[in-house]
Amino acid sequence: MDLSSQTPWRSGAAHVARLAPFFILGPVSGPLTAGVVVNFRGGRPFLASLYGIVLAGWLLLAPIEVIHMFPTTLARFL
Repeated sequence: MDLSSQTPWRSGAAHVARLAPFFILGPVSGPLTAGVVVNFRGGRPFLASLYGIVLAGWLLLAPIEVIHMFPTTLARFL
């Protein structure tokens, strides 16, 4: 029995190659961007907007958290 005709992708390499450009963006923002793009193209705008909200939160709040960690980190080294 040939199962390759029943699966949408013949191998995992095709799936990785399709998502590879998004992983250039980073380990967190890349998959979130892929979630936005893939879901909009797939006709799921609500799910894409949820990914977009999380992506916006990541891009806005992550730098603020890093800035808040600097004074305590520098105090440990001095």
